[in-house]
Amino acid sequence: MKVYSTNEIKNIALLGSKGSGKTTLAEAMLYECGVIKRRGSIEAKNTVSDYFPVEKEYGYSVFSTIFYAEFLGKKLNVIDCPGADDFVGNAITALNVTDTGVILVDAQYGVEVGTQNIFRTTQSIKKPVIFALNQLDGEKADYENVIEQMTEIFGPKVTPIQYPLNAGPGFNAMIDVLLMKKYSWGEDGGVPTIEDIPAEEMERAHELHQKLVEAAAENDETLMEKFFDQGHLTEDEMREGIRKGLVDRSIYPVFCVSALKDMGVRRMMEFLGNVVPFVEDMPAPVDAAGEEIKPDSSGPLSLFMFKTTVEPHIGEVSYFKVMSGTLTPGVDLTNVDRDSKERLAQIFCVCGQIKTPVDKLCAGDIGATVKLKDARTGNT
Repeated sequence: MKVYSTNEIKNIALLGSKGSGKTTLAEAMLYECGVIKRRGSIEAKNTVSDYFPVEKEYGYSVFSTIFYAEFLGKKLNVIDCPGADDFVGNAITALNVTDTGVILVDAQYGVEVGTQNIFRTTQSIKKPVIFALNQLDGEKADYENVIEQMTEIFGPKVTPIQYPLNAGPGFNAMIDVLLMKKYSWGEDGGVPTIEDIPAEEMERAHELHQKLVEAAAENDETLMEKFFDQGHLTEDEMREGIRKGLVDRSIYPVFCVSALKDMGVRRMMEFLGNVVPFVEDMPAPVDAAGEEIKPDSSGPLSLFMFKTTVEPHIGEVSYFKVMSGTLTPGVDLTNVDRDSKERLAQIFCVCGQIKTPVDKLCAGDIGATVKLKDARTGNT
């Protein structure tokens, strides 16, 4: 596969309460970018994320699962996190190595306790948040009520990017107020039909568009001046303003999706690829000496081991993030936590249990290796 540079990599955590649809959304994302040819389901026990026997037995995620999606010339490294409170440690670990959290909210049940807990976690470690309002095709879906509830709980920073035209079992269309277009789908979802906004929706769409422009302009003095002078911003200027707002946590964009029917997923992935912060946009972590470790591909090589699993026929698999430098197979490194030497004979990009050998991983990327002798989760 292609070697992606640091400025082409986005690291994203899928978060939310149990049953909000994270694994189903992961399947739709993988399908949209061509990694899988057919979407699996929880009922059929054939999803990419839930591949351990215990997950198939229980019917929900127990472990976090890493996968990648190559989309619009970007590499989206995504970690699908379990939603049950018992396994919240997986979500916290994932947030430590990702740059943006996508929090799924069930449009039928609104903000649940698990949603608030994970939001507080993103707040404590200052990670950008995007909300995905899922299951808009559900019998009890109520968009207006859930948006009102989200605004009440999370504050006025909640900013709709889209709103549905017909939430409920007949959901198949929405208005995008960033692009000012109507999106609609056939029964099988997938690629949308994009049209002009109908006249009867124009007033509401324009009102929400203006709120979005104001929210984007607030994050940059130059944009704010231009907004006051001209009353509008270009699409690129809005993207830049939203990106800065995400980094500062001054805006929480809300997207509309039906992960089960693959509606709205492609549009949300476009936003993830084009707008959410790159690895280098986020504040750099510091080492024990208090020095920043910038994601510089030409800098000294350092890895952070954030997850370890034992898999059949393979043994121990160590998952890592390249904090700086460029990693190639066969390199010898020092485990600074355990004062031992390790050789990474092979490196992989992972998609669930599928591991693809690669020749190089640049700073900011996420990968895996096997059969390390002494490395543990949390080691550098």
